[in-house]
Amino acid sequence: MKISDAFRNAFRVYFGNIGASLKFLVVELCFTLAVLAPLLFLTADGWMKWLALLSVPMFIGLMLWVRVNAAGAMRDSLNGGSLFSMTLADTTAYGKKIAYGMKRLVMLLLWAAPLIACIVIARINMAGETDGFTVLRMIKRFGGGDLMTGMLYLVLILIASILLFAFGCAFHSGDRHAFVRENPKLIKGHHGKILLTWLSALVTILPMIVAAVLLILRYMPVLSDPSGFVAGTVDLPPTKGSVIIAGVGAVLTIPFLPLRSLITAAYVDGLK
Repeated sequence: MKISDAFRNAFRVYFGNIGASLKFLVVELCFTLAVLAPLLFLTADGWMKWLALLSVPMFIGLMLWVRVNAAGAMRDSLNGGSLFSMTLADTTAYGKKIAYGMKRLVMLLLWAAPLIACIVIARINMAGETDGFTVLRMIKRFGGGDLMTGMLYLVLILIASILLFAFGCAFHSGDRHAFVRENPKLIKGHHGKILLTWLSALVTILPMIVAAVLLILRYMPVLSDPSGFVAGTVDLPPTKGSVIIAGVGAVLTIPFLPLRSLITAAYVDGLK
């Protein structure tokens, strides 16, 4: 199975019935928003903030099931069916789908362990009333007495942890598509090609990638002079411009999110 064939089949399905594809996207967005809805409690005061934790059981009970059903819908669409069908809400073998999703979630958490550690360490060191100058001193000490060296080390560690997590996502991206075909061994020995397919499919979210690059360039003066930012001699770029850049990137990317997964599904389907 060639990656180019996977692209061809995925594009045929997605653009061959654009109405079904957009309906599929709307359903997936609705499920996602439902899971994220409890996070609105973070804007509340007092104990009600803890209700935001409802997103965790909702994610386990809803999204893990939905992702497997979405893979089933992609399987059907690649074999003459429709991307938008009752398969998206199929409750058959619900427990089995949740159990499968939990196993994959644990695997991804292992890949994400370094990134989670970075976030926890940063949160611990910046908790309480820690001021900017104290943070800069810690970064300078981490860099062996040089602030920019410390910043470089931290950025490299963060990038490495993000790339490791992304590699894990790519490595396991074909798993659910093999699961819905009731043949988990279908992808055995093909993880390298699946990883390349996942990377190639990133072209479908090119607008978001471009937006991220523009934002990095936009904030580069601040990143290159953190002490000046803390001292007030370097200002952040206007937030409005950054929001517009991120918003445009997201709006142009969202319609093609199902296509990205469909490309991987098409590659796995071709392994039959």
